[in-house]
Amino acid sequence: MLVAILAAFARLLGISPDVAKVVAIMVAIAAALGSAWGGYAYIKHSGVLQERSRIEKENTDAIVKGIATSRSFDECLAAHGVWDFRRQRCSGSAGSDR
Repeated sequence: MLVAILAAFARLLGISPDVAKVVAIMVAIAAALGSAWGGYAYIKHSGVLQERSRIEKENTDAIVKGIATSRSFDECLAAHGVWDFRRQRCSGSAGSDR
């Protein structure tokens, strides 16, 4: 149907129907390639946004954990305790004063 409409339009403009068909095929190929490229770009950018969101969440969680640990560390030192870095907790009093 589209080819018939295109052929009639080509006759009105004085263009050969064969040339009009070739042009129509080229336009259809260009539209299909553009659509495929758009789909690829959408999927790619969607994945990038999801990954960026995941990394930002991990960073935020690490910052919150670091702040909580530093407060615990500071509280441990204020209470004259010894901070155990391996266990990430206060290991009691520092012992005797020298």
